[in-house]
Amino acid sequence: MDLILVLNCGSASVKFALFARDSQGTDALCEGMASRVNEPGHGHLRWRSGERHHDLPLPGSGDHRQAIASIAAQLREQGWLGRVQAVGHRVVHGGDQFRAPALVTPAVEAAIEHFGAYAPLHNPVNLLGIRLCQQHLPGIPQVAVFDTAFHSTLPPEAYHYAVPEAWHRDWGVRRYGFHGINHHYISTRLPVLLQQPVDQVRAVSAHLGNGCSLCAIKGAISVDTSMGFTPLEGLMMGSRCGDLDPGLHEYLCDRLNIDIRTLTGLLNKEAGLKGVSGLGNDMRQCLQAAAKGHPQAQLAVELFCYRLAKHIAACVVPLGSINAIVFTAGIGEHAAPIRARVITLLHGLGFRLDHDANQQPASHDRNIAVPGTPPILVILAREEWLIARQSALLLETQGAHP
Repeated sequence: MDLILVLNCGSASVKFALFARDSQGTDALCEGMASRVNEPGHGHLRWRSGERHHDLPLPGSGDHRQAIASIAAQLREQGWLGRVQAVGHRVVHGGDQFRAPALVTPAVEAAIEHFGAYAPLHNPVNLLGIRLCQQHLPGIPQVAVFDTAFHSTLPPEAYHYAVPEAWHRDWGVRRYGFHGINHHYISTRLPVLLQQPVDQVRAVSAHLGNGCSLCAIKGAISVDTSMGFTPLEGLMMGSRCGDLDPGLHEYLCDRLNIDIRTLTGLLNKEAGLKGVSGLGNDMRQCLQAAAKGHPQAQLAVELFCYRLAKHIAACVVPLGSINAIVFTAGIGEHAAPIRARVITLLHGLGFRLDHDANQQPASHDRNIAVPGTPPILVILAREEWLIARQSALLLETQGAHP
């Protein structure tokens, strides 16, 4: 059985999953994550295969090199590494150059490195993961699957900023959007779950995790999205502020006596749920505190829901009408109170929540709307599976073999 390995390198973690190359099912043969990477003595590799769960410390420096070496060692021990026929990598930013997955070549590596200026927290470690896999699996095709690619269908009125055209032409200043891999997967599920032709789909996909974004899906394509040039734009998130008056930047730099780079770091890491609640970026913690009367946690939850509902309602403009809302990713799949509050705010669009269905655990994709009203779907994120499928399809069309 030929296998495809999927790798998702983050700044402090490395996620991986292994799929049969010809499998149509979305379940991985094994999957796991190396966490607390770059924290010597604290990193862990946790992975599971079927009912078996493993928890191993990362030896040595605990950096990305050691994390990927540990993943490779576990796959080798299980007899899987030698059957890997390709590695699919999540790459956050492909600029306006990549509209589809790409077989990694020196030119593609150079482009990923170039777009590191657009995504300095993500692209460099994505590229590092590719290069480390080339060492552990020499001669095996590597495929880059870009988070920005699904949003390459945005029309000009959706991706342009109201800034001098030279900024866009010379420096690539425009809206790119992110979480495109999961939004793409959602687009493939919608016709099936809605039981309607693809060209009739008018849906809003809400990817809600520590990072949050919306995608307006018309037919099978993205026509607008909430994130922009960077993942900081749009919705309120776990530790990111989302939309903010840019005039605040100069004011805050003066008041805090810091430079713009430091402020950008604060807006990415100390704002959002974490900044408003004063507790942290975990929605579960905020909901628990809010239920006990914590005023800042209550404000954080209400602000999160209000801004999310407002952004969803705005998708009427690019879609013409909204015939389904999708909740996906960690908060979207598991936080029933958030779904309930958001749908209450959207009653004017005709959405009605079945509260009993909303309380059911997220074990499968389902409709939680009152029968006879527009669908409200909970769809489990399957980013790793989509990366595996797109990698397999690319290799088939290009005839690439190890």
